[in-house]
Amino acid sequence: MPGETITLQAGQCGNQVGLEYWKQLSTEHGILADGTQLPYPQDEPYPQFEGQTTKNTINDREDRPELFFTLSDTGKYTPRSILVDLEPSVINKATNSLPMFNPRNIHLSETGSGAANNWQKGYSYGLEYQEELINLIDRECDKCENLSNFQLIHSVAGGTGSGVGSLLLELLSDRYGSKTLITTSSIFPSNEKTSDVVVQPYNTVLTLKRLIEFSDSSIIFDNDCLNTVESSLFGISQSFNYANNVSGYEGANKLISYVISSISNPIRFPSYMFTSIESIYSSLIPTPELKFLTASVAPFGELSNFSKIPSKYSFSNLNEYELILELLNDKYKMNRTVNETSYISMLTYVMGNKLNQLDINKGILKSQKRLDFVPWSSSTISVVSGKKSPFVSNKSKQLNGLCLSNNTSIISVLSKILKQYDLLAKREAYINYYTETNDSEERSKVMDMFNECKESVISVIEEYKNCRTIKYLEDDILEDEMM
Repeated sequence: MPGETITLQAGQCGNQVGLEYWKQLSTEHGILADGTQLPYPQDEPYPQFEGQTTKNTINDREDRPELFFTLSDTGKYTPRSILVDLEPSVINKATNSLPMFNPRNIHLSETGSGAANNWQKGYSYGLEYQEELINLIDRECDKCENLSNFQLIHSVAGGTGSGVGSLLLELLSDRYGSKTLITTSSIFPSNEKTSDVVVQPYNTVLTLKRLIEFSDSSIIFDNDCLNTVESSLFGISQSFNYANNVSGYEGANKLISYVISSISNPIRFPSYMFTSIESIYSSLIPTPELKFLTASVAPFGELSNFSKIPSKYSFSNLNEYELILELLNDKYKMNRTVNETSYISMLTYVMGNKLNQLDINKGILKSQKRLDFVPWSSSTISVVSGKKSPFVSNKSKQLNGLCLSNNTSIISVLSKILKQYDLLAKREAYINYYTETNDSEERSKVMDMFNECKESVISVIEEYKNCRTIKYLEDDILEDEMM
């Protein structure tokens, strides 16, 4: 039986993405901004159901919104979500846009001063208010019958998303880690030359250590790659955003929300495979150390959450075979890849109505020939035949696609971060941002903490390098026997 997922949104980035995520889920399940529900259409998308029998109760529905929403006695849905930020503007925007958010599940700093893009400030704040945060989480857990997963949406480079996000991971692991999955959607920073956060390499390395130790899976979103994907899909540049008074990150946030929501498609619209969050992630993660995932999206011409973003391209004629091959295109991947990428596992989503299984099989077979899998892998590409929401479209042939893969491209992502870190650390630049007195002893302690985190990142890089050898699993078995 599939269980519920509780979403934690930390920081401005996490809450901006979270807002788009809940807009997407609400649209797919016919839930209005205030939490009221549209009648479930029998055969036609709303509102073309006049004269038809509709499914109004949760027991009649063919979808499973209750896994992500709480249904009240008055018939209103509330996201199973906890919103945390130290500055109120983004959360205020979220609650104004979607009044369905539970105001009791919001934590804001009393001063509203933010974390100043500093991991240490965010983490220290989380420690100070950890009892309040635990109470928020426990109260939401009490509403679940079969809690399955916590998912954290956050940035790793700022202050609140990285610092408070790290503290939340520790709390979840300590309190629930043996019973539930802890997954993250982690947004990685843009190129250091374009960022105005000078300490983002420190923040990122500090957060990575917590992702490594306390998460079961982390999907990596690289800001620069998101901009490339957005341009490839919609022909949108930053100048377009500014000229049309559109937030420079709006398209990127929608893309991330699309990925996160699509992952749960077979759970929310049940089929015969991948009917739990555990089954999805277990197919992708062979060992606890190899848990950093890459997402890519196939070109699409119709998606509710992108209705306000015009596209100069048309992808409406892609069939299942073409869509699966497009998912292999580097320009649609959401983190940096290298030519020598080796794949450990892959899960391909094809979402549409009356899918052509023959074309899907042809696409998978062609993909297997094009990809380089690690030698101990079965080279199998698992497939999710997803369903489209009847509230979005019931007749359209338009297909949507998503690919989640576990591959060695994470080596280049982490190596780039360490290179940026080393440029600062070798001069002990900006260390005073993380100390109270800035005396030599305290600076030394901070550098020791930083270097410990660096070693954790290096260990992941080495793990992904080693997994390319045929003896990788044999070495793991030998180590376990020796221990």
